[in-house]
Amino acid sequence: MHPIAILTYHSLDTSGSVVSVTPNVFAAQMACVAGLGYRGLALRDAVTHREAHGSWPEKSVVLTFDDGYRNFFEQGLPVLVRHDFSATLFLASGHVGGENGWADPPPRLGTLPLLSWDQAMDLSAAGVEIGSHSKSHPDLRQLAPLEIEGEIVGSRTEIADRIGRPVVSFAYPFGRVGNAARQVVRREFRAACTGVLKRAADEPLHELPRVDMFYLRSSASLEKLLNGQLDRHLTVLRWGRTIRQLLRNTDRKP
Repeated sequence: MHPIAILTYHSLDTSGSVVSVTPNVFAAQMACVAGLGYRGLALRDAVTHREAHGSWPEKSVVLTFDDGYRNFFEQGLPVLVRHDFSATLFLASGHVGGENGWADPPPRLGTLPLLSWDQAMDLSAAGVEIGSHSKSHPDLRQLAPLEIEGEIVGSRTEIADRIGRPVVSFAYPFGRVGNAARQVVRREFRAACTGVLKRAADEPLHELPRVDMFYLRSSASLEKLLNGQLDRHLTVLRWGRTIRQLLRNTDRKP
């Protein structure tokens, strides 16, 4: 199956944090995608194509935004509209209308406002897919089964009630997947995204990898990603992530 890049963005701001891309860089990246003849899609549209044809859509890239920062509405949507692109926005439903207070923010990011429900409804009306990112943005692996159920199903239900549309896509908070959460997500959603760093190919629809745009700031790097020239580089980065996590887990052991 021909791979497709599912891109992960969070905040569009100038802080320089690991979850931030500047509005100017984002605009340049989307112009690069359009200039190469690619379409920017929501996850649900790419999944619909794969289910119907057994392959990902050609000359396409999936655009996803985690957490629901207000700056997506202010800085991201106009760029998408300019290129006739869509995207998927994953909301932590319990924080809508508030701030990014589920954990200490990454260095330099600080506290930022999130979308309101009115803005989420406007985005949905404009063609942006609204997906779930749980209710309170926890590490689902650390929760009891009933808590996992409440986080996942509660978020899907609240978002659907608010925007008046089905919610079919999910993003695991922090990209971390445990077996209990995986089982609930398979039951409740058509597709889900992890934090595994690679282009998506024939993975199960509820364990799709993504490419965090922290690693790809330049349009030249983005072009290489889309044509497959960065696959080996992403493998090295993925191994590095795994090794660092193993070392952290070892350090925590008594």
